[in-house]
Amino acid sequence: MIWKEKLDCFLGYLFHVFEWIVRILLIFITLLISLQVFLRAAFSYSIPWAEEVSLIAFIYITFFTFAIGVRYDLHLRVQLFVTSFPMPVRKAIELLNNLILLAISLLMLYTGVKLTLYGVASIMPSTRWPTSVIYLPTPVAGLMCCIHLVLRLLGIAHSEVAENYIKGAFKE
Repeated sequence: MIWKEKLDCFLGYLFHVFEWIVRILLIFITLLISLQVFLRAAFSYSIPWAEEVSLIAFIYITFFTFAIGVRYDLHLRVQLFVTSFPMPVRKAIELLNNLILLAISLLMLYTGVKLTLYGVASIMPSTRWPTSVIYLPTPVAGLMCCIHLVLRLLGIAHSEVAENYIKGAFKE
C-alpha cells in the first residue's frame, strides 16, 4: 500500500471516529432531554446543567457533521444546471467548489482557534467548564475539512460523487 492510500485510509478511520462521536452525542442528547422533561413533569425538578450540556453536544454534532459532509462530498450542488456545460467547465466548477469549501474551512480553523483561546478565560455558569469547550469543535472540524480538501485537490482523496457530477451522470 503506497503512502497516499495509507494517508487516505487513516483519514477515513479518523472520520469514522467522528461519525461515532456524532451518533453517541445524538443518543446522549435524546436521553438527557427526555430525562429532563420527565423530571420536570413528574417531580418538578430540573437538572441544572442539562440545557448547557445539550447545547454543547449539539454544537459538536453540527460541526463534526459538517466535516463528515465534506469527507463524503455531501454539500449541495446544482447538478441539473451544471450538466449542460461541457466537461472542462464542469471540472472547473468542481475545482471552484472545493476551493470555496477550503476557504470556509480555513476561516473555521482560524476563527475557531481564536475563539477557543479567547474562551479559556471565561467559565460557563452551570457546568463551570471553560467557554472554550463550546468553540473547540470549530477548529477541529475546520482542520479535518482542510486536510481532506487539500488531499482532494492534490488527487490523493477521491470523491465518487464529484466524479459522477463531472461526468454528467446526474443529467435529467
